[in-house]
Amino acid sequence: MLQSSNPEQIANSLTKLVDYLPQNLRELALEKALAAAKAIQNESSRADVFTALADKLPKELLPEVLAAAKAIQNEFSRAKALTALADKLPKELLPEVLAVAKAIQNEFNRAKALSALANKLPDVLPDALAAAKAIQSKDDRAKALSALADKLPELLPEALATAKLIQDEFSRAKALSALANKLSPELLPEALATAKLIQDERSRADALSALADKLPEVLSEALAAAKAIQSEWSRAHALIALADKLPPELLPEALAAAVAIQYEYYYRAKALSALAYKLPPELLPEALATAKLIQDERSRAKALSALAYKLPSELLPDALAAAKAIQSEYYRTKVLSALAYKLPEVLPEAFAAAKKIQSEYYRAKALNALADKLSPELLSEALAAARAIQDESTRVYALSALADKLPAELLSEALAAARAIQDERSRAYVLSTRHRKKGSEIEEDIFCSLA
Repeated sequence: MLQSSNPEQIANSLTKLVDYLPQNLRELALEKALAAAKAIQNESSRADVFTALADKLPKELLPEVLAAAKAIQNEFSRAKALTALADKLPKELLPEVLAVAKAIQNEFNRAKALSALANKLPDVLPDALAAAKAIQSKDDRAKALSALADKLPELLPEALATAKLIQDEFSRAKALSALANKLSPELLPEALATAKLIQDERSRADALSALADKLPEVLSEALAAAKAIQSEWSRAHALIALADKLPPELLPEALAAAVAIQYEYYYRAKALSALAYKLPPELLPEALATAKLIQDERSRAKALSALAYKLPSELLPDALAAAKAIQSEYYRTKVLSALAYKLPEVLPEAFAAAKKIQSEYYRAKALNALADKLSPELLSEALAAARAIQDESTRVYALSALADKLPAELLSEALAAARAIQDERSRAYVLSTRHRKKGSEIEEDIFCSLA
């Protein structure tokens, strides 16, 4: 048996592990994961695990998980589990699920469960619609109608009308955003007028940004709303949401708005990072200069890493000098690793910086980031560095990141490192990542870790 006494931990670990296992061990792991999930006391957590397992369970285990989902007392959690299972269940179990869904008292939860069932049982749509229309909260009613509109497009005018009546501007913007991609051309002008009436800049920017996928002409207005947001946190997030949608002619204005953010720690860096992938060559020198001026090393590293992939050759020496000036080995490694795509000669320096990181956790993260770029010679050193990590859970993380990258001549050493792991669940995880290269030779090791 797995040694952890926490059933949620066991269930979550096994659920992740099954993707790496051969079929014979996959079935055993799924049985154990389901047994552990059923033992979870917290109903919300139990429903989350059932939801994660739903796509992976074989047909013969579905009646068991359905019975476990039905036993959940909390209606929200029960509806969540039923919704996840609805598409996976065989036809003979659907009447049972339908009865459970109809018995849910809360209108929103009932509408959600019935809507999920409608994919397999179109006859339940009238019940789902009745439940949605009975929801008292305008916010929840708009959400339910929007979800049903995928199957009943004639509901869209009613869903939009309900969204317009929501008093809270944040919730109204969320409802409009959820509807935006579903609205017909005839309804878009009404939705746009509603979005423009929102007084709160952040909410207005969010709604306009969502509508911009169908109405690109509103992007200029959405950017103006974003720039007018007083809160720098909200302004940064609005710019991030718009970044992928902006046409070239608006990018200089967006970059200027990002540069103008005073609070460099996180906000300015995050906005710059989001815009980096879209910036044309003529704006990259300004973006790099702004990134270099960020005092906080974590934020500077984030902005420099995002820009690294876009920089032309003439700006790379400047970026490399900025990376080398970072005092923290971890953040220096991150930027050097990003620059290595264009400057592979910096990899030995990046790896040397990674090995010097004092924190084992951050050293493992740095090794993980470098793993797919290292030469066979450096991979041998990386494996030695991973094996030298004292904390077992951190060593597991580092070894699993390296597992798929190692050449054949290092597999025996990696296998020995995996077999030395004391925690059985962790050992099974690392061994399973090796399985794809090593084959049946280690199946027995994995089985012993699960049995």
